[in-house]
Amino acid sequence: MFLLYQLMKSAASIFFNALNMLLADNLPPLSCACVIVEQQNRYLVIERSSGSIAFPGGFVRWREHPKHTACREGKEETGLQLRVGDMINCYSYTSDRFDQMSTTTLAYYAEVVGGELRGSMEGKPRWMSEDRLRTKLAHYDRDMLDDYLRYRSEH
Repeated sequence: MFLLYQLMKSAASIFFNALNMLLADNLPPLSCACVIVEQQNRYLVIERSSGSIAFPGGFVRWREHPKHTACREGKEETGLQLRVGDMINCYSYTSDRFDQMSTTTLAYYAEVVGGELRGSMEGKPRWMSEDRLRTKLAHYDRDMLDDYLRYRSEH
């Protein structure tokens, strides 16, 4: 199931990037939203079949507010009902690969308010300590974690 998801995601990226080339690079990057959930000194993440780790999140749908995207994607990927709070920061990812899209991601703080942890075609949800998480996250997501920790210390 995950392989099919990855193939569809790569095909969509190739299509989007080809369309962007045809339009003389005038398409903006796609918007994404993700959540950072901390509970009992552990963080909610998605472990992909490739072994990579990421915060739950995904693409903003047409006419959807990014905060709603964060809530929807969090539930789709983890099975947990989340209450999405403040936006922590906005991140830009510029892809140099034709099978990946450049994105702008809005990261939100969220709390678990219900549901039951379960996986999805995107991966398995896991709770990880900050120490373990730091060794597994890509620099892009480590920046999100660092910004969340600053946010937490200020609030």
